[in-house]
Amino acid sequence: MSRTAHGQTVAWGAAGIPLVVALVQTLLALFGYTSNSAGLTPIADPVLSIPVLFEAAVVFKDSSAVVMGLFLLIALAWGAQGGAMLIVEHREAAYGAATLSAVLFFALFFGVYAPLASADIPLIQLGAFYAVPVCAAALQLYAVATYPWNEVVLEETGGDLGRLEAEVANERSAFDAAFDARFEGLETLSNVAPGGVRDVRDGAEEFRDRLDGIDDDIEEIRTMSDGEAARAARAGVESELAGLDSDARIEELADGFQGALASGIRTEYGEFVVRSEYGERYRTVNLPTNHRELSIPGGGDAVHLDHVDEELESLARTGDSFGAVATAVEAVDEHRQRVRAHVREREAPVVEAISTAEDRLDTLDGQLDSMDVPFGDRLGEVLVDGRDPDLDGARDVRTELDRARDSLHECQFDEARSTAESAAEGAATLVTTAELLSTLEASIDARHASVSIPAEIPDGYIEAIVPAIRAGYDGLDATVAAGGDRISFTYDDGTDEAGGSTDAGAAHDTSPDDTADRSGRSDAVESGTGRESVRVASPEEVVDGVLYAFREFEDGADGDDRIAQFRLEDLPDSVATRDVLVNVERFAGRQSDLFESVDLQSPEPPGFIEFTPADGESIERSMSTAHRRFREKYT
Repeated sequence: MSRTAHGQTVAWGAAGIPLVVALVQTLLALFGYTSNSAGLTPIADPVLSIPVLFEAAVVFKDSSAVVMGLFLLIALAWGAQGGAMLIVEHREAAYGAATLSAVLFFALFFGVYAPLASADIPLIQLGAFYAVPVCAAALQLYAVATYPWNEVVLEETGGDLGRLEAEVANERSAFDAAFDARFEGLETLSNVAPGGVRDVRDGAEEFRDRLDGIDDDIEEIRTMSDGEAARAARAGVESELAGLDSDARIEELADGFQGALASGIRTEYGEFVVRSEYGERYRTVNLPTNHRELSIPGGGDAVHLDHVDEELESLARTGDSFGAVATAVEAVDEHRQRVRAHVREREAPVVEAISTAEDRLDTLDGQLDSMDVPFGDRLGEVLVDGRDPDLDGARDVRTELDRARDSLHECQFDEARSTAESAAEGAATLVTTAELLSTLEASIDARHASVSIPAEIPDGYIEAIVPAIRAGYDGLDATVAAGGDRISFTYDDGTDEAGGSTDAGAAHDTSPDDTADRSGRSDAVESGTGRESVRVASPEEVVDGVLYAFREFEDGADGDDRIAQFRLEDLPDSVATRDVLVNVERFAGRQSDLFESVDLQSPEPPGFIEFTPADGESIERSMSTAHRRFREKYT
């Protein structure tokens, strides 16, 4: 009972006095007792001495059993009201019992005691007697209406909220523990089944949001001043909390994720593919066993990389936690990375050799396109088409590169590297041969007696082209010297090697070691015709000087100028020498893709050297590229 409901209790008790009297009368009448036989004479005699009460007792005694039963029902309803108010504190039950008791007592009282109105009873007594049901009904209704139900309900509800908060906390703790155990390694698996992981996380967050919502509802109930609203809200919270099942939610999320994970495993690990720099797939089946197979943690025997998906799917179906799958996935990914690193490491030198060969072939194409010589058709047959069965042309080199790529994709790395490097060497030979032949027309026009053949050019290339050289120029006889180190020219005016020689292909000269092997010939070359020949050092002898000269020219070249001209007296002494300047002129002059012309007025001061870049090239870029090419060739 509420501590503030004393007045309502008194009102209820006062309303029950006439009901208790009526109940006693009813029980005595029903069981055939009188006041004398029941021993109530000391109480009954004073009461019955009042005329109105005596007459009322006579009327009541003559009432039927039904009426007496109704008086019994009225008393029971009054008692029920008291129990609903003071014991169970149930508002609706108290209202119902009070209403039933008051209405029945009021109606039955006036119905049963109506004959008293015609009896010879003092009016004051009669009025007081008829006021009894009115007062009793009013007191009953007052008691139930003014009872502090809101306070009672709020106290009751407040006591339940702590219990509900504890249940919410327990549910959250149980869910988090079960989720962490079941979905261990979720971050790793996000790479395999990103959509599935997203759904799992969203589902878990939704469940936690529902728990947070219940906590918010509980806090809101605490602030309510309406007890009935608080009770209804509490019932809603209890219903929602009863509908939450962390274990069932975990299983639901796991079932959905298992399907997404299986699909992701089949997609990601169904077949192991490594692609080369050329976009082609490697045949990883040809890799060593320790690369193409691995043992999966939690699985059985070692499996091929193309079948790891079956092991991973089995783990996903049978494991109590997805953590085992995550561990296995990490192991597979690490092994795959090792395999890819192995392939990339073995692939790199092959790709580099292939790229070098292809760049050299592009250089060859540029050289041949820029050459306008009478023997150009024969150059194409020998250097490009490979018409001579004993000599490889660019077409043969490209075929060799195709074989290298095929071997590479078959994971035959050693063979691929050997084939690619061989192709690169063959392409270098073709480029060197084309460089030499590109200088022949200038040498012939200058009536040079001979041109040295670089040691890296096989004799067969020059011998295959010499007949076309003879046929392309009237009055010229060209032959390859017996040692294979020179092309000698004889003109119809009798000029020959005995009269003087020159090496117009000095940039193609070999290193000192190579030149010493060719019939004891000297590294040095000669310039000039007839009896005025002057010896000029080979590029290998003046490498540092030529590099220094290119650096000076590169620094002095203005990108806005079409032509760069340098006075020899303005150059450093180490640059303004015949050996350096002639080698610069010859090397730069052969770079037809960079320079339109290179003119050395005189190899000794006073004089100048003039560079005209090719169409579309700037003088600064042409000079820088020529500098780089010379350094790559001779250092």
